Amino acid sequence: MEHLDDELLALLALGERPASAEERLHLDGCHDCATTLDALLNTVYVATLNPDQVPLEVPGSHNWAAIHSALGLSPALAADPLRPPRGGEAPHAEDQPAGDRPSEDRPAGAAGAQWHPAPSNPHPAGRQPGQRHTGQGFPRRGSWILGLAAGVLLGAAGAWTAVTVLGPAQPPVAQPTPSGPTAVLLAEASLAPLAGHSASGSALVEKLPDGSRQLVVSLPEEKLTGFREVWVGSADLSRMVSLGVLGQGTGSFVIPGALDLADYPVLDISDEPYDGDPAHSAESIARGKFAAQG
Repeated sequence: MEHLDDELLALLALGERPASAEERLHLDGCHDCATTLDALLNTVYVATLNPDQVPLEVPGSHNWAAIHSALGLSPALAADPLRPPRGGEAPHAEDQPAGDRPSEDRPAGAAGAQWHPAPSNPHPAGRQPGQRHTGQGFPRRGSWILGLAAGVLLGAAGAWTAVTVLGPAQPPVAQPTPSGPTAVLLAEASLAPLAGHSASGSALVEKLPDGSRQLVVSLPEEKLTGFREVWVGSADLSRMVSLGVLGQGTGSFVIPGALDLADYPVLDISDEPYDGDPAHSAESIARGKFAAQG
């Protein structure tokens, strides 16, 4: 006997198209196809029920305790949300009004195929569960359809359970950022452009939580033949100490612990040629003086 195609049975169960007279006749006489369609219709029926009207068995409180621990939820949510109220048991399904229980009626199938209950002898002699006679004895390939449908059903049930127990998703709420040690402003400087240059900027000296100091310099880039180097110098510029290269518009530099800015109150940015000479080039771009803060 040639059986109905697996994809066709899935389409009939989903109501994508009605069954033809020939297909209905085949379903009336073929146990395998009727059983497969019956299982698929069951899956579609359950998956399309209103979950609010499906009586579910209440799990034990130990289940919620395990979920609460695994998710690290707030202690305020420690109580089992499904525990029946004190002084009474949860109502059983048979005690509910008829209007609150899901109907036991099964649809005839939106596909037009009749509902086919499994016969009293579901597995004829020589036929194993899940197999059909194909002339070659191969098992049915419809199991992948049942597996897919079961997966969809389990996913829907899991999502419904999460919404029921944990409640609908709420928009994220900004949490306050823990306040910690912050940098302390020690000094500031305004950088003024020198002859032949136009960029002006600023700088500040901060004391970090670990006790170290850093210099933060902000100076827009300009077209140069060399690179920009950051210096601190004495008031008469007779002594200069390099703190590093300013590669972009802003840079941070560690101030050596033994360096007293009272002895080096001038901040100088120079244009240094690529000549390997570590000394100041005598070509300054911008300059300013530190003003102590606090």
